[in-house]
Amino acid sequence: MDTQRIKCLAICLSCFFFVASCVQGTDKTNDSAGVATTGTVTDDDLGYNAVPVENGGSISGTVTFSGTIPAPRTVVITDDVEACGESVKIQDIEVNVGGGLRNAVVSLVDINSGASLETLASSPVLEQHLCRFVPHIMFAPINQVVDILNSDPISHNIHTVAFDNRTFNRTQPPSLDKIEASFEIAEKVKVKCDIHGWMNSWIVVVDHPYHAITDAEGNFVIENVPPGTYTLEAWHEIPGATKRQVTIDSGQTTDLSIELKQIS
Repeated sequence: MDTQRIKCLAICLSCFFFVASCVQGTDKTNDSAGVATTGTVTDDDLGYNAVPVENGGSISGTVTFSGTIPAPRTVVITDDVEACGESVKIQDIEVNVGGGLRNAVVSLVDINSGASLETLASSPVLEQHLCRFVPHIMFAPINQVVDILNSDPISHNIHTVAFDNRTFNRTQPPSLDKIEASFEIAEKVKVKCDIHGWMNSWIVVVDHPYHAITDAEGNFVIENVPPGTYTLEAWHEIPGATKRQVTIDSGQTTDLSIELKQIS
């Protein structure tokens, strides 16, 4: 074999081994949502396993707001007045006379096993009614279909703002009474309408059932928690979040008072 042929053969073999090593070292692929994956998603990948809970405990408490409560904002409406009205008042922070904060999300952020996610919600629905999203904040289990409804006689726009999930932006005319959406990764997803700028809401995507939304008095309850010590987070879209440690005893209720402070 002459020298020229030996050089060609050596070059070909080098290219072959280089390509083979690259293919072998690549074990991540990008799915349709642009999130790196390593194969089929399992409970271990999500960091949470559904197991029977025996003699679990509960967390009961109140989230309060400390600070100056902003006055309601009045938005003057110039388009779609027949469906939306001439104006709408927006109250960003809703607090009762005792300081209880409405629409705060309370979550155990580091729990890795417990009751099935199916115990939290079955058929989440987000409705556009009288040019408002109803409810303002809601839970949606991962991969669970959320029905987005339009009960108004005008077109709306569904625009999600997310970090880890794929965002989407769709017009929903009156003839399209339902849009189905789902989310693969737990996070807080903001929903807005680009046609009617005052409309917004939140879909809190969750991968375990230990969450609650405070009522008009700021109260919440999280039940059937496996005994142990966890990190609990209280979050609201305006003042933000605070975390604290909580210990759950078998068959007992842990009472908490959590304060969210005004961001200066």
